[in-house]
Amino acid sequence: MRNVSYFSGGLVADFAISDVAFDKFLSYLAEAKGIIDGYGESDLIKARTLLDNFMIRAHQDESVDQGPGEVLAACFIWNFFNTNPNPARVIEGDIVLIDLDGTLSTVKYVSAKDVQIPDSHSH
Repeated sequence: MRNVSYFSGGLVADFAISDVAFDKFLSYLAEAKGIIDGYGESDLIKARTLLDNFMIRAHQDESVDQGPGEVLAACFIWNFFNTNPNPARVIEGDIVLIDLDGTLSTVKYVSAKDVQIPDSHSH
């Protein structure tokens, strides 16, 4: 089991990634070779944008459900940082996105091992 969490404005969303979902993602990524770059910054931004949009919806309605797009985005982000060939971009283990200014425009990626999220609304 893998996890990507997003902390924004007092709201925490956990995107749990089952082994089955991650294996499916890897097969999709292999099929999309040449279209999607598993280590491309622009594709990382696209994945993060999906999670940003989820966070916007969650701030408006905390009962919003995660869909397959959010799970795929979380898979991409987890894989990007855990397997990146550039050592400067590697983050090991589960990933936390932290919205630094509450606007979803300044986001930091960190290892879940290196951060403690204060008690807040969970989604």
